[in-house]
Amino acid sequence: MKSNHLLLLALKTVSEHVGAGRNTSRFLTSELGLLRSVQGIADVIHFIPMEGQPYRLTEGRVVYFRAGVLRLRVNLREMEFKTGDLLIVSPGTVFEFLYVSPDLDLSMLAFSNSLMENWQKEELLQTYLQGRLCLHLSLTAQEVQRMEQLFALLWEVVHDQPFPKASVQSLISLFFHQVDFVRKSGQLAEKQKRTRQEEVFNRFLELVNKYAVRERSIAFYADRLYLTPRYLSTLLRQASGRTVMDWVNEAVVQEAKLRLCHTDKLVYQIADELNFPNASFFCKYFRRMTGMTPNDFRQENG
Repeated sequence: MKSNHLLLLALKTVSEHVGAGRNTSRFLTSELGLLRSVQGIADVIHFIPMEGQPYRLTEGRVVYFRAGVLRLRVNLREMEFKTGDLLIVSPGTVFEFLYVSPDLDLSMLAFSNSLMENWQKEELLQTYLQGRLCLHLSLTAQEVQRMEQLFALLWEVVHDQPFPKASVQSLISLFFHQVDFVRKSGQLAEKQKRTRQEEVFNRFLELVNKYAVRERSIAFYADRLYLTPRYLSTLLRQASGRTVMDWVNEAVVQEAKLRLCHTDKLVYQIADELNFPNASFFCKYFRRMTGMTPNDFRQENG
């Protein structure tokens, strides 16, 4: 069997390609990954196609952008990150590279849920571990300085011998406490700026990412949002310029691409898993959405 590359960006799988351990910019075990700069993954990037296919993260990521620009599609939403930004996404997040500037530099933390077992988890960390966090913050100069200090301290501590698990757990918890403080500081102003359409749109995207594989009716999402189908359709058009079914179809196609790129399952098996009546129907649907047959897409991105 071809290995399941849905786990391609898992810590375990990365360590299988490049070996566990450390270099001047990277510390890597099966439970914890820490980057001081993008140079720490220079030997990883070559086996990760950067365009044309989505990935699902086995562990979440905490990314502090130190320079350059990165554009990603994160759980269907296009997002741009620049110097001084912070991104935190939970395990299970699906993303796709859209643009990477040549001068990109970042610090990054990844850790398995098991690393934080038997540790008291504050609210934001609990949300992260439960797979429900996608947070993008633009930091002030003071917050940037604090982020640099936290990453530097964590870098020092992970190199202690024997590995200081309790200290690492404590620092990760402190990190999330600090991020939660920053988040809440700007939450009131952000809430005041947010429109009704944006609130519905954000909640709708959460539902689509969770349910689109098996639920494709407008009525289902309208019911979950306590709206009529017509009102939901109107709000989404106003907020995004797209229809309910546009977003549902994009989520289904994204899941199909994941399985075509990163598993060796046959097309009819994927069609069945995605709740299509048969392989022929799935192939016609996929071609209508992407301009390619499932097999052509797999060959081009395999």
